[in-house]
Amino acid sequence: MASSTPIRISLLYTIYFLWFEPLAALVGTYLTLFQPTRFLSGTVPVPAFSQFYASVSESQAITPLMQMLLTNIGSLYVLLAVNEGITLRVTRERAVWYSVVCGMIMSDIGHLYAAYAIAPARASEFLAWNSDEWINYGTLTLGLALRVAFMMGFGRN
Repeated sequence: MASSTPIRISLLYTIYFLWFEPLAALVGTYLTLFQPTRFLSGTVPVPAFSQFYASVSESQAITPLMQMLLTNIGSLYVLLAVNEGITLRVTRERAVWYSVVCGMIMSDIGHLYAAYAIAPARASEFLAWNSDEWINYGTLTLGLALRVAFMMGFGRN
């Protein structure tokens, strides 16, 4: 396999991809494992979460099946943290960065689609979003925009 061309990474991408997102992913892992209701309230659009939570008692909300799914999500967040926080940190090979960033773009699209699919009207109600929605969808959208900018060549050689 031919060696890849080294790539220069701007300070903005370094801060976001190598520091902020890995730490945020690890926080997400913590929430899925130890505060699952808090994780759900912060990631599921308000109308869908309110409808779900109104239909069950707090003790019934996190079933063994739900906890298994949340543990799997937490495990994937660890993978995202490793990919960005370690893999991208140890290499400047263009092919590796493109592969990881492309995978993250697919992940961002999947996260945003999942939120849209469960509450389509809420996606465009920016002024009605609560702080959790701004943090969740705002950072997802910012991350997606930064990844697309990176792939288009902005802020790198």
